[in-house]
Amino acid sequence: MRRLVLAAVPATLLLAGCSSSEPPPPCPSVGTPALLENFTQFEPGGGRDLTQVRFSGRLSGFQSTCEYDEKGVDLELALQMIVERGSADRERKADIQYFVAVEDGPGNITAKQVFDVAIPFEGNSRRLARVEEISLRVPAPAGHGFKQTRILVGFQLTPEQVEYNRSLKP
Repeated sequence: MRRLVLAAVPATLLLAGCSSSEPPPPCPSVGTPALLENFTQFEPGGGRDLTQVRFSGRLSGFQSTCEYDEKGVDLELALQMIVERGSADRERKADIQYFVAVEDGPGNITAKQVFDVAIPFEGNSRRLARVEEISLRVPAPAGHGFKQTRILVGFQLTPEQVEYNRSLKP
């Protein structure tokens, strides 16, 4: 399991939902920016048709649990992804990157970390499901608690991959 501490903002407030008489607040929401939920890796220097796809993948879901204290929240995140081999793959190993970021209000990314993953394809496997487990420590934001906090996850893509994803949207 990966351990990640995201130092988003110094903790300066006590959380109201931590008393034993009230139920704990819900975990911060987890989401993916639309153009970063899928990836396609093409072979270098070629075109962009199906015969040149090395790998493709998508995020297929998230599960999270959390525990608050007076200084922040510990979040356990399970990120589920599906990865497929394309006809141009020769190595039988997909090297991909994904990120986890903390957003404190729309567009205000306060912390981000990129992870490298090698996914081997054994035997005749063409499609694999994988779960990445991450532990995050997110300090309490100053002034408003976690009302605006969101955890963002997605594939870390090149500008060309983002443009390819954009071209697939209707």
